[in-house]
Amino acid sequence: MPSAKTEPDRSTAGRWARFDPRAPAAVFQRLNARLIVAVAVVALVGLLVSGIAISQILPGYFIQQTVQRIQTSAVSTGIDLRQEVTRIGESPTGANTAEIDELRDARIVPRVADDAAQFFSATFTIINERRRQVAVGTPRDVERLEDAGLRRDPDMKPVPIEVEVELPISGRRVTYEIIVSDPYSTRQETLEQIQSAIVGAGILALAASLVVGIIAARRITQPIARLRKVAGGFAQGRLDERADPSGVIEVDELGHQFNVMADRLSGTLRMLEADRDRLREFVADVSHELRTPIAALRMYTELQSEGAVDEATRREFLERSTEQIGRLEWLSTNLLDLSRIDAGIFPLDMREGDLRDPVQAVVQALSEVALERGVALDSVVPSDAVELRFDRERIIQLLTNLIGNALKFTPSAGAVSVQLVDGAPEVVIEVRDTGPGIPPDELPRIFERFYRGTNTGEARASGSGLGLAIVRSIVEMHGGEIDVESAIGHGTVFRIRFPRDPAIAPDTSEASPATVNETSRAAHAARNPGPVA
Repeated sequence: MPSAKTEPDRSTAGRWARFDPRAPAAVFQRLNARLIVAVAVVALVGLLVSGIAISQILPGYFIQQTVQRIQTSAVSTGIDLRQEVTRIGESPTGANTAEIDELRDARIVPRVADDAAQFFSATFTIINERRRQVAVGTPRDVERLEDAGLRRDPDMKPVPIEVEVELPISGRRVTYEIIVSDPYSTRQETLEQIQSAIVGAGILALAASLVVGIIAARRITQPIARLRKVAGGFAQGRLDERADPSGVIEVDELGHQFNVMADRLSGTLRMLEADRDRLREFVADVSHELRTPIAALRMYTELQSEGAVDEATRREFLERSTEQIGRLEWLSTNLLDLSRIDAGIFPLDMREGDLRDPVQAVVQALSEVALERGVALDSVVPSDAVELRFDRERIIQLLTNLIGNALKFTPSAGAVSVQLVDGAPEVVIEVRDTGPGIPPDELPRIFERFYRGTNTGEARASGSGLGLAIVRSIVEMHGGEIDVESAIGHGTVFRIRFPRDPAIAPDTSEASPATVNETSRAAHAARNPGPVA
């Protein structure tokens, strides 16, 4: 029946079906393209922020520097004007020129303004106390200034400064106002050069970021591409494909998780394949097991329906039919128990009881089988009760399977021994036989479902490979453990350990109690078998 666990997600499958990695729009969905674009955008944003910051900071800085230079030139011109008036006024022939305002404004002040204009590359305007413009000095060799990278700066406002000049003869003080305007500077040229350098550096940085982004994207996407290739191979059935370390921690973590998933999935698939093969063999065996009694029953029925059989033959047919029906019942019971174990509904009726009871019951029930096969069957149990919490019917089923297998695989004149050992931490049941033994390479698999050994001779044909699987499940449901020891030609020992409830653990301070030996009616004397080699 379809379910959410077995049916694929149609919506997810539809989205993947609509995805085309070769479509033009898919280019920007690729990780390497996104990394390249991300690096380029980061570089571009950084350049834009730097360019805007520089364009806002540098012009003001250069204007401040130019204003300071103009103020310095104005102060210097004022000092030069004082010195020139003093020098001329102290000369024998220049006293009148320095003392008379008209002569001073006509001969001294213009020369100072002109010298300042040529030296500081700006326009110098000098105004006297009567607010009359008495001198204007401008740079004469403008071409030379422009060739040197100087340009008239129209953004600069005129800078005025007042200068007091003391006349050397009369000591009178006169005031002049010096105005500096239209300076020639490299501010514009420098800003243009800086802007060009920023644009060039931005282009180079953008190109470098693209190259770095491509290299970084390749270093990241190549390991992912290799991992994708490995995953594709795994999806195509190459279950041994595994991811190798790439040097990128995140990709290596993803690769490690992929390897873990691949190991588990490949192990599960191999287990499923092995189970499928065993199931196929099991179905064939079950079919054969069913076919044999059904064919026998059909033959017996047909012969009796013909009415050509005497009473003794008819009685024999009925006995054989009963035997075949028992085989069918045994097979169906094992299959039902197995299905209940798989479904988790295998019932347990846990009660306090004496574990000797099911051991003795099974040994007594199988004593006739042991006698028919010529096998000595004995049990060794403590003389005192072995109190334990267990499900009596399941323990009987467990022992019936183990002892029945031991009798089935032990040849005539062999022996099977069942021993119950009562200990403080645990109770041990040991089933020992002198059969052909189990090959070492088959020991790890004997508890697998549907598995039947290869060294069992004709007895293999009568088994289904379910008995030991059911035995292990019953032991585990009681919280116990089961292990097996075997050697070819020397027999096999199955050892079951059940944990004891501390509340009912026996007092181990006293001597161990004696044991009672119950023996089947076989032709061989009862005995406590020694260890199996």
